Amino acid sequence: MSSLVIGIILGSLSAVCWGISDFIARGATRRTDPAFTLLCVLTVGGVGIAGYALPTGLSPMTPSDGVLVVATGLLALGGYLALYHAFKVGLLSIVSSIASCNSIIPVLLALIVLGERPLPWQYGGIVLVLVGVVFLSQQGGAKLPQGTHQLGLPPALLSMVLFGLSLFCMKLAVDRIDPETVALTVRIVGVSALGLWMAVTGKLRWPPKEIQRPLLAAGLLDALAFILFAEALTHTMVSLVAPISSTIPVVTVTLAWLILKERMSHLQWVG
Repeated sequence: MSSLVIGIILGSLSAVCWGISDFIARGATRRTDPAFTLLCVLTVGGVGIAGYALPTGLSPMTPSDGVLVVATGLLALGGYLALYHAFKVGLLSIVSSIASCNSIIPVLLALIVLGERPLPWQYGGIVLVLVGVVFLSQQGGAKLPQGTHQLGLPPALLSMVLFGLSLFCMKLAVDRIDPETVALTVRIVGVSALGLWMAVTGKLRWPPKEIQRPLLAAGLLDALAFILFAEALTHTMVSLVAPISSTIPVVTVTLAWLILKERMSHLQWVG
């Protein structure tokens, strides 16, 4: 089996793991505070990432590198918080689809800040993504399931922007530091900041028994997805792996349709 095929398979598996993790996390956010759900998922996933990154050794960071990685971690945390809030109040199929459009943000920033020039078909892709977001934002004839009162558009769009900014910062960071060090440090920053905030506000507690297993599963799948993504990058180009691993909505929309009975309008399916 060629290295290219292995990279494609690993990238696809990472999307499946992230999609299932998001679906499980959505269920947990309906039973407890979204921020608490996120803290549990990030903590469990962080342990998994540490088990992958630490044996290879971590790279030293200069003060400027540290600032960049911390900024990346805080932006990613903000994206996660917005996403998990959207899971609680909105339609999973819509929220996941919009949030997964975050890749257009680093592309646009690379165009403006770094002077990169995408190929013509890449400009076309950006336009299609933006049009898709507009279509997904139209409720049309789609019926909201019981317990859901909105599509969750504002937090989903905020998540898209914050995740996109964190990806751009991560690109800058991995150009200077190895990816394993960046990924682990970003996760440590997120868990530490969120854990400290919840401890200060008195919201830090042991998770309820009924969601302990789902949170453990979501966290382990999150860590496995990252490891699969990182391994895929060792077999083929990031420009190929990243779009494949961003097909998370294929998983979440299918699960939402089959299990949650979420229904999208024809215009949203086009989006």
